[in-house]
Amino acid sequence: MTTTNQTYNLEKTGAIAGILSILFYFMAAVIPFLPEIMSRLLGFTFPLLWIISFMGIYKFLKSEKQTVSLEIAYLFGIIGAAIACSFIVVQQANFMWHESAMEAAKSEETKSFLKAAFRGANRVQAGLDVAFDIFITISWILFGLNIAKNTKFNKVFGWFGSIIALGLLILNLSTFPNAPAESGLFDLGPFLGLWTLVFYIWFTIVVFKKE
Repeated sequence: MTTTNQTYNLEKTGAIAGILSILFYFMAAVIPFLPEIMSRLLGFTFPLLWIISFMGIYKFLKSEKQTVSLEIAYLFGIIGAAIACSFIVVQQANFMWHESAMEAAKSEETKSFLKAAFRGANRVQAGLDVAFDIFITISWILFGLNIAKNTKFNKVFGWFGSIIALGLLILNLSTFPNAPAESGLFDLGPFLGLWTLVFYIWFTIVVFKKE
């Protein structure tokens, strides 16, 4: 009974963490008037919440049917979230160091050098961003397939999530090393975010109804 309760509590925690992760993601990415420290904390936090949410999803889906694709989805999701936290930390550190250096610069020549150095260093976090996209989209492709097979969810809804994630993966690889939006193509990232938000809300309702 204790193991069952622990699993159930993990599912509930994962569902709530999932909703918060997507809300934090959109708040950090979209809302321009948040204080910098708040936006930064939200950016650092949502990948950590993703990891907790993946733990809950995995436990829930595994209880009905354990598959190889589910195991891979879980592992890739955690790796992707860890990479996301890494590139956000690197990104924000680069921004802060660059702003500090620009304020201290005395000449236009120094400022030009700092700008060029920043553009080069900033490609590191851009590359980490692509690595994150690879892992997280593969994770959601496979999670979507397992969601489609689960009796508590809708097949079309699960397949739709897989298709969005696959489209995002293809776009990111085809425009590498640039982002799809920078290459004049459509960015499916926000649509995958909205799909995951709907899923997490659905997941929360399903889990809490088990009481």
